[in-house]
Amino acid sequence: MLEKDSPVSKLSKRSGKELSGSNVAKRIFVGITAIILLVHGVAVLGQNAEEQATPGTTPVWTQYGPLARFSHTAVFDPNTQKSIVYGGQQVTSPVNLNDVWVGSTIGLNLSFTQLAPTGAAPTARFGHVATYDANSNRMTIMGGATGGAGSCQNDVWILQNANGQSTPQWINATPHGVAPSQRQYHTAVYDPNANSMIVFGGSDCNSGFLNDVWILNFANGVGGTPSWTKLAPSGSLPPAREKSTAIYDPIHNSMTVYAGDALGDELSDVWLLSHANGTGGTPTWTQLFPTGTAPSARTAHSAFYDSVSNRMIIYGGFYLTATLGDTWALTFPNNVGGAPAWVEVKPQGTAPTLGSHTAVYNSTTNSMDVFGGTSTTVKLMTSDHFFTLNDANGVGIGSLKWNVDGPPVRYSHSSFYDASTDTLTVFAGAHSDSGLLFNDIWQQSGVFGSSNLTWAVSIPDGTLPSPRYGHSGVYDPGTQRMMVFGGGTGKPAPCVNDYWVLQNAASLGEAASWLSVAVTGKVPAARYRHASAYDAVTNSLIIFGGFDCNKTYFNDVWVLSNANSTSGNQSWTNLKPQGSLPQVRENVAVAYDSTSNTMMVFGGDKGRTYYSDIWVLSHANGQGGSPTWTQLTATNQGPSKRSELSATYDATNNRMTIYSGFDGTNILTEAWVLIGANGTAGAPTWSMLTPTVAGPPRRWHTANYDPVTNQMIIFGGSGATKPLTPEGDIFSLTVANGLP
Repeated sequence: MLEKDSPVSKLSKRSGKELSGSNVAKRIFVGITAIILLVHGVAVLGQNAEEQATPGTTPVWTQYGPLARFSHTAVFDPNTQKSIVYGGQQVTSPVNLNDVWVGSTIGLNLSFTQLAPTGAAPTARFGHVATYDANSNRMTIMGGATGGAGSCQNDVWILQNANGQSTPQWINATPHGVAPSQRQYHTAVYDPNANSMIVFGGSDCNSGFLNDVWILNFANGVGGTPSWTKLAPSGSLPPAREKSTAIYDPIHNSMTVYAGDALGDELSDVWLLSHANGTGGTPTWTQLFPTGTAPSARTAHSAFYDSVSNRMIIYGGFYLTATLGDTWALTFPNNVGGAPAWVEVKPQGTAPTLGSHTAVYNSTTNSMDVFGGTSTTVKLMTSDHFFTLNDANGVGIGSLKWNVDGPPVRYSHSSFYDASTDTLTVFAGAHSDSGLLFNDIWQQSGVFGSSNLTWAVSIPDGTLPSPRYGHSGVYDPGTQRMMVFGGGTGKPAPCVNDYWVLQNAASLGEAASWLSVAVTGKVPAARYRHASAYDAVTNSLIIFGGFDCNKTYFNDVWVLSNANSTSGNQSWTNLKPQGSLPQVRENVAVAYDSTSNTMMVFGGDKGRTYYSDIWVLSHANGQGGSPTWTQLTATNQGPSKRSELSATYDATNNRMTIYSGFDGTNILTEAWVLIGANGTAGAPTWSMLTPTVAGPPRRWHTANYDPVTNQMIIFGGSGATKPLTPEGDIFSLTVANGLP
């Protein structure tokens, strides 16, 4: 079950409804579907944040990078400029985690690598605390919850070589002395001078709240055995609480605590503990009353301390039934050098609204990195994004600005996989219903052998195509060129019919460059969400169907010669296939078989009319005979009517795999294999794949296939219908053609 004091549970109580774990998941994943895809494709291998996918007979879905989570911890290593993320609870299911990830950003680029520490690992948990000693490269975690009510812990674990530069190892520390009571949602700071972890407050997993202070000496396990000491501060004590934040000033040995909650009531008070590590004098609590307009009360927010500007920066959290995205600076939080005062920090860009997330501060770049958490904003309810706030202390001469690291979420984009560089490349797409479109290029390198993320933005030379979505984006691995046709350049219009070629499209370390290609002769009508395929043998681009962004749907077929623009001119040929034609449509699944020169089409839609029919176009590139449409009838019942799905093709075994799709009401999660897809050996047969866990619901995503590992990889798409929720995740599916 969900921990009763989790963010989602807390919000449901305030709305007068108690949500089960399954209902929470339904709120988060309301529906989803997918779109068309590329061609001969090659694909990607994946691992999950918990275990690596292994070959077998049962298909397995795995996600790249850390899973979405809340109430985890993150610490920052200034030596490697990396964040170290541990544990937490999945937002979409009551599953606790004990995985370790190391993440870093350079500009907008993002990398996340999962560590595999030796030694017995801590029990999976959330609501724990973690501190880090950069000198010894050791992370110390304490407490947290491992299940439902009454599952609080007070154990201490040390991860040596925590930044992953050498083999990390878990050590189960057994501190001397009387230990603090079990707790979760407490706060902790680290004193590098005394090698002490200072722990304050929390809750006991049973509606009991705490305001005690404990010192863990030899906190990193170096120089002596860790030992517990309970402080007995003088002065009035802060009210008991959980989910507060605390920062530590090692020069003045003071800890400042801000906000939190108790019994569901958010707090907004500020408290200063002097002699916080228990040395140099009697620890004393003093309540501070900063001047200036104060932030709203909050809980489950984040905070960091910038010693140079002597500022405590707080961000986000929960207030009543909403998550927050505001940022505030508390000047002189140690009450030294001036009177404490609140100053609102107002960055450029749209701020994420998150609670129960983590935030770390990089003093070298003056930036705050935010990961995970949950939100009352649907798009961030299951956030696994990595956000950066530049000039985070609010006093720099640079530009205060929020950025998302890695590719922004999107749908109706294009993607391809290049085996020679082991790279997935993503181009363009739509961000939301607001009309924000992309023309950017992102590359995920090292996609085989792990589920790590290594996203880098590519900035080609030359004039860029206009931002667009629903375009063609096919790839020729022989020349490393991506060919782009058409798409929508506005919402809902206009559509275009221009043609572009990206040279060195997948070459890492080499400059890619755009070519705007002027095609001679008659051209297809402007359109988007058409199907496209590439025939490398004849260097031909084949397109089918689509919509003109106004009122016209198509079922025409066009072939572009010299598609990669390496020699000669490009010219379009409008094929006039024989036989009955498929009904006009968009958003189909398509695959191409170069051996038989056939193009297979499944599903699609004409507005609110959805299809589940199978069509094969012979002589699809216009050569070797008269192109002819043939409708195939499978030997058994297959997928229901759907649109906005994806397809990959295994040419060796003549199998087309379709994934997900939208049926007019729901976004689906099914994967089906069409055996004998090109119809040359008789009627095809449908086989439904049954993964151990269902894949993510998606629509308007992309998919690629790797025949060597028999895996399908999907990226992006939309995860829900109302409101539309774009995604930016990579998932892979093993046994993608249904054969072990």
